[in-house]
Amino acid sequence: MVEVPGTVAQAAAAFGLDTAVLRPLGGASDSSWDAGSRVLRVGRRARMDIELAALTAASGMLPVPRVIDRAEVGGNSAVLLERLPGQPAADLAHQRPQLARAAGWACGGVHALLARVPAHPGVPPARDAPPGLHGSDGACVLHLDLHPFNVLVSDHAELTGVLDWANAAAGPPVLDRARSWAILTLDPAARARRDQPGWQALADGWAEAAALHDTPAAARAWACRFMLTDLARRYPPSDLRHVNEALAQAEADPSTG
Repeated sequence: MVEVPGTVAQAAAAFGLDTAVLRPLGGASDSSWDAGSRVLRVGRRARMDIELAALTAASGMLPVPRVIDRAEVGGNSAVLLERLPGQPAADLAHQRPQLARAAGWACGGVHALLARVPAHPGVPPARDAPPGLHGSDGACVLHLDLHPFNVLVSDHAELTGVLDWANAAAGPPVLDRARSWAILTLDPAARARRDQPGWQALADGWAEAAALHDTPAAARAWACRFMLTDLARRYPPSDLRHVNEALAQAEADPSTG
């Protein structure tokens, strides 16, 4: 039997959901739960406000979950979302490696679409963003957690959804590309999957479609610092040594300034 945290149980009760049917949907925060045809998300109220503002802004350009209902539970917000069709691109790549590169291209195409979503007043600027990056004059909504488990694709490797906007911010689109570059190349969980069927083809297709390896050194350095902060509680320093090395290399690049 799945153990449901107290805050999630309270959120489920607010919507009349049976906790017995809830199943965690992965991730480090236990914030997303499978509720059959719907998804239950729970998070701090202020952060949920930002997440939903970004999701709403992006809805005109990308397939994102529709908000069905929202309830306030203590200091948290509970949101009931529609369940989008498709499966995580990582799952398709593993099950059907021959479609992995196409799935990667579908994921990489998200960057260009999201770059056309203007910054929303309810979405704050990305923290510590380097000045002078290309596109800074036209800030857009950033997802900042675009990886193969947050992008859904069809059985034919076509984009069907973009999930989990918990890291949403505003800023130059190159930051989203740099963040995905770091996730696909430096995140220990991604590195552990490199020998899995289809994973490398998916990562290569994504990098090609979004030109991830052409991101400026300043953006790569920012993404490395973001990752070190994000993963500090989940991995010992020894497991993140390669991230620090990538950070040092990016900071030493003459173009970083």
